[in-house]
Parts: sequence; C-alpha cells; structure tokens
Amino acid sequence: MPDRGYEHRRKWNAANYKQLNVALPPDLAEAFKVACEANGEPVRHVLIGLIEEYTQKPPNALKTPGNAPNDYFSTRGRRKKAAQEMLRRLETLRDAEDAYMDSIPESMYNRRESAENAVASLEEAIATLEDLYS
Repeated sequence: MPDRGYEHRRKWNAANYKQLNVALPPDLAEAFKVACEANGEPVRHVLIGLIEEYTQKPPNALKTPGNAPNDYFSTRGRRKKAAQEMLRRLETLRDAEDAYMDSIPESMYNRRESAENAVASLEEAIATLEDLYS
C-alpha cells in the first residue's frame, strides 16, 4: 500500500519548488557537508541562504572592471535600501537571540547574561541604523 502522505508531499514539492542539480568535485562536496554538519545547519538551509543572499546583490556591481565595490552605495537611496535590508537581518538575529535567551534556564546565569548582552547590543545597532536612515 503506497504512502499517501509521501505522494501528497511529492506533488506539493513538484508544484512549489524548482530543483537545481549541481555537480561538484567529491572532496568539495564532502567538505561542504562536513562544514554544514559541524555548524549544525542542514545543507539545504545553507544553500538556500547563499542563493537568497546572492540574488539580492546588485547586478554586476562587483564584476565590472574598474568599478569599485562601493560604487553601488554612491547614492543615499541605495545606502538607505542597504540599511533597510541590514535592519531586517539584525531584527531577525535579535529575535532569534531573544528566543534563545528565553529558553535558557535561570540556573545558567553566564549563558543567559551573554544572550542578554547580545540582545542589548543588537537593539543598540538597530536603533542606530534607524536613526541614521529614517
């Protein structure tokens, strides 16, 4: 008897995802898998993050000969857009650190204090960016 749940997931994935196949040298593929495992990240999540980051870079801003990397930030509007993206990421990081802090038992004072300091620093960075680009 076929697994109906599997078939449903397969159909949903086929309708909602595009699969990319990448051929890599075996040693590079293995090193990547080992690095992901060492960092506690699934390979899929790391690849999605890299692809998302890469696709949000300005087209050819870093590839044009003679074009300095900072040329993309030559206008205030572009800097403001970059700051907004940075704010979004900092807020996501702050929220994750805050959730981590909430899960730490009171008895683990050092870890909790470290997480509190991280949240406070992230909130300060967020406030500074908001003041600069609001």
